[in-house]
Amino acid sequence: MTRANNQPDDEIRRSRGRFDVVNDPRQWSAAATEEGCKKLAKAKGKLLVEIIDTETDKLPIICIFEDYPNE
Repeated sequence: MTRANNQPDDEIRRSRGRFDVVNDPRQWSAAATEEGCKKLAKAKGKLLVEIIDTETDKLPIICIFEDYPNE
């Protein structure tokens, strides 16, 4: 299912634009696709919270991760 703004209803924030690899303190990895981000999150045991489409060839998709909250 998708939201009104055509984003999937999966609680992952999606954005476009530049990403500062040097100064952004968040946990991140680069991937070729959104599906790649999801696979990375699963492999790392992290929660995928944001996907940034940089619209560049070098780092096309940036995946932002967080630790799972303590249950």
